[in-house]
Amino acid sequence: MSGNFSEEELMEIALKGYSEKLEPKSLKGYSPNVFDYIRRCENNDEAFQIIDFLVSRGELPEKVAKVVKRMIMEKGLRFYGPKKEVGYYVEKYILEED
Repeated sequence: MSGNFSEEELMEIALKGYSEKLEPKSLKGYSPNVFDYIRRCENNDEAFQIIDFLVSRGELPEKVAKVVKRMIMEKGLRFYGPKKEVGYYVEKYILEED
């Protein structure tokens, strides 16, 4: 499954979009999910390629993928959160711990 979420949790996020409470408190034991990868994308085509890749690897259920793609087309790429630029994790997690 994508990251630390169940299929039901992924579907809920797919429908509701980004929320600050989805951000991990720590990176210890954290696995990126489809929404983390989408937030790195520059455009819809990149996001759809990532989604298709995760489905092909069995890391994302097809029915969740369809909803995520539909919501990106309807609401836009940033429906799943602001863009994660290079250095995002260092700034958010490493520097905050110092």
